[in-house]
Amino acid sequence: MTDPLKILMLEDSSTDAEIVQWQLRKEKMAFEFRLAMNKEDFLKDLDQYDPHVILADNSLPQFSASEALKMVRKKHPHTPFIMVTGSVSEEFAADIIKLGADDYIIKDRPARLPAAIEAAIKQQSSRKEKQDALEEIRVSNERFQTLSRATKDAVWDWNLVTDQVWWNENFYHMVGYDPQQPVPNAYEWTKRIHPADAERVIDRLKRIKNNDIDDWEEEFRFQLTDGTYGTLLDRAYVMKDAAGKAVRAIGALVDITEQKRLTQEMLSSKIEQQKEITRAILQTQEMERNTLGRELHDNINQILASVALKLEYYLEENAGNTKDLGIIVNCRDSLQKAIQEARNLSHHMVMPRFSERSLQDELRQLIENYNYRQLVELELSDMQEPYLTSSLKETVYRIVQEQLSNIYKHAKADEIGINISNDEQQVTLVIRDNGVGFDMKQKSKGIGISNIFNRVESCNGTAEIISAPGKGCMLQVKIPIEG
Repeated sequence: MTDPLKILMLEDSSTDAEIVQWQLRKEKMAFEFRLAMNKEDFLKDLDQYDPHVILADNSLPQFSASEALKMVRKKHPHTPFIMVTGSVSEEFAADIIKLGADDYIIKDRPARLPAAIEAAIKQQSSRKEKQDALEEIRVSNERFQTLSRATKDAVWDWNLVTDQVWWNENFYHMVGYDPQQPVPNAYEWTKRIHPADAERVIDRLKRIKNNDIDDWEEEFRFQLTDGTYGTLLDRAYVMKDAAGKAVRAIGALVDITEQKRLTQEMLSSKIEQQKEITRAILQTQEMERNTLGRELHDNINQILASVALKLEYYLEENAGNTKDLGIIVNCRDSLQKAIQEARNLSHHMVMPRFSERSLQDELRQLIENYNYRQLVELELSDMQEPYLTSSLKETVYRIVQEQLSNIYKHAKADEIGINISNDEQQVTLVIRDNGVGFDMKQKSKGIGISNIFNRVESCNGTAEIISAPGKGCMLQVKIPIEG
């Protein structure tokens, strides 16, 4: 049920007040009524009664309707105020309306009063709603302006209807625009975007304009005030009208250059740490291989050679005794093969002394030690060995050794090509074979290939394998020569 209308009437005639109430009841209006016959009662009722509508006579002694109106508008700016008077000039009526009265009613024409009250209530309600909305906008804009000054981000506000853009002060500091100059439009500032990123960012802006996206988050490089390129993170949200059309986009640019630099430094540090670990592991492996190789050569091989020598002595001393001679000869031959295999294995495990012999000589010797040596073509004409450090020679040697072993075990090749070239900055190694090849999408790296990649990466180099079933295999390695 609707609450009754609270009416406060300023009137010194109780009869006139009764006539007003009678007219309102006649129109079946639900209301409460309070009569104030002087200034003191009016001000008290204005505060305590809190009326919905005020009716005021203009002829009170020492207190006019104009004075009452000024007091009402000061304390209750949106309460309807209607003057009810016996007679009034057109000039006075115009003045009272200018002061803020909603209407005036002549007492001998009270029939218009109910409609005037209803119209005044609607009019004041509409004014209040409009004022409240404007106040809300003002507070919102004030809050937005305050936040834009408080943040370090470059805040922007793009009116998609008028194409006008507002930027906060941080934007001008970030990109070096003069705040006194005209505001750059939505696309002008994109001239400072790195050419490699510009097309992607401009395409996003067009998609916002075309109502294709509701929000976005994008990183791109941007030319800063000192001329260098930094990295900015842009986040934006699109506002739409009741019909779903994009009308406004609000976003913020954040300079994440330092964050990206620190992240890259951390990543580089972790990569370098991993490389140090890999180098330490490889160094330990080399020490173990050298130790085992020398042990094999100096001890086991010597024992086998001693046994072979005794068999030779036995064969010479018992040349006339044919009993079991075939078995002894077979044992001697097998022992000779074991000695040769042990020698080859020892050479395979022990790293050559590049302080005594060249990489070229050691590579040729390496090829000679393999059963398929006649298949290998070694091209070293473009290798300038003086530029290669001992550690780099060791790396190249082990990579060739590892890949030859892989080819021998898996490739079934009858042609192998090894090409090594370098200048003062980089060494390039290419090993090809015409073997069975493999599907690179299906086959994962084996231990041999992983060892090669680990060695290359520990030297800040790159390795690439190209192969296909029936197409052989190519390993290409590039390692920088550090000064």
